[in-house]
Amino acid sequence: MLENIQSLCIKKGISVAKLERELGFSRGSIYKWDKNSPSVDKLQKVAEFFNVSVDRIMNGFDKSEFSQFVDTIKWNRTLEQFSKDTGVPAAELFDIIYGLDYSQPSLELINKIHSVNDMEFLISRDDLLEAAGHISERESETIRDQKIQMIEEQFEEAGFEVILENEDQYEKIHIDHEAHGTVATMFLHEFIERGESVLEKLKQKYFDEPLTIAAHHDAEEWTEEEREEIERFKEFVRSKRQQQGE
Repeated sequence: MLENIQSLCIKKGISVAKLERELGFSRGSIYKWDKNSPSVDKLQKVAEFFNVSVDRIMNGFDKSEFSQFVDTIKWNRTLEQFSKDTGVPAAELFDIIYGLDYSQPSLELINKIHSVNDMEFLISRDDLLEAAGHISERESETIRDQKIQMIEEQFEEAGFEVILENEDQYEKIHIDHEAHGTVATMFLHEFIERGESVLEKLKQKYFDEPLTIAAHHDAEEWTEEEREEIERFKEFVRSKRQQQGE
């Protein structure tokens, strides 16, 4: 169940922790649901938040919707003919259509059913994928855009500007800072994959002050000689960071 909720969070571009805050659940409570079943009321709240059925939360896919889609694609064919057309055993198709199969449909099964889909004007492959709990092409584009926006906002909050440019048919990201100029350049897919780790390194390099002994012992008195030694240590740490960044 936890994996199903995490999958929905990824699609929506939020964390499980944020979901808990939005629904008024105690921190970390959802992570315990695999061992301690939640109340029906809490399950319903999660389902309503994502606009999905409780089936989707419990089983990882919308069993009822997927059954209806498969039955519609079957249309006026007999079960035997539908089995012959798809290459899926008739008994398996029977269980799917009548809602008796609680296992998440595989991509192979979806492809077989879609290959004989004469109702594509009503039910697309994306519809089948989403009902089966898989990420569709349209959802992957949405997730990609949400990820880019989320990382971009984190950079902006830290004082950086994110500039997207098309260079030689490739999408590139330039990270600029008013005081330091362009501090990083990468392809868009690299920005999506490791943008957050790049941001942390940039923040450490340009903004973080090394922690000093004095910072942890404000109540203590330091001699002038000790303070000079602390300053030399700070300069050493800054120099080391710059060397690592080059």
